[in-house]
Amino acid sequence: MPNKNLILDENLALKRKKAGKITALCLLSVVFVLVVLIVVAACIPTNLKPNFIANPDRIVVYNQNSTYGEFTSDRDKYNSFMQQFDESFTSSYLVALFSGRLGDYVIDSSSEQNGTTLSSVLSELQSGFYVEFKYSQPQTLTYANGEVYHSVFNSSRTIEFTSVYFALSSTDEFSDLNMYVSYKTSSTSSTNYVIKITQKANTYALYENRAAFRN
Repeated sequence: MPNKNLILDENLALKRKKAGKITALCLLSVVFVLVVLIVVAACIPTNLKPNFIANPDRIVVYNQNSTYGEFTSDRDKYNSFMQQFDESFTSSYLVALFSGRLGDYVIDSSSEQNGTTLSSVLSELQSGFYVEFKYSQPQTLTYANGEVYHSVFNSSRTIEFTSVYFALSSTDEFSDLNMYVSYKTSSTSSTNYVIKITQKANTYALYENRAAFRN
C-alpha cells in the first residue's frame, strides 16, 4: 500500500516546482518588458529647449571680448545657427530622464538674491566663445510649466530681459548649459544683473561650426 506521506510529499514537490516555473516566467516577462521600455526610451528623441527662449531678433557670437559674428533673422546664417541651437537640446528620452531634466530647467533664484551682475558673468564667458541673443522687445522669464517667474524681492515684479548669454562648449557631450538673462532692477538703473538658468544641452556643433558664423 502506497505511503500516504510519500504521496503528499511528491504532490507538494510538484506544486512547488510548478509554482517556481510560473514565478520564473513572470520574472522573465517583467525583465523583457523593462528591456523593451529601455530600448524604446533610448530611441525616442525629446527636446529640452527652455520655453522662455524665443527666436531672437539678433544673434551675436563673441570670441573672448571681441565680436566674432553678428546677424539677424533675414540671413542664412541666422537660420543655420538657430537650427543647430535647437538641435543642441535634443536627446533621447532615456538620457533626459536620468539627467533629471525631462522637460524642465533650473532657474537659480540665488543669482538674483546675490545680485549677480552681468559684468561678473561676462568676465567668465570671455574665456572662450559665447553667444548673445538680443531681443527688440522685452521678454518675460517663465518656468518650464509656463508660470511667470517673480522676483525674490518683490512677488509682484516679473523679470523682463532683452538679452540671453551662454557659452559654446568645446567638449562634445550632453551636459549642463548655463544661460544668463540680463535685466535691470529699474528703468533708471545703470547696472545690469543676471539670473542663471541651467538646462542640459550639447552646443559642441555650434562651436565646431563657428567659422560659418564669422563676419
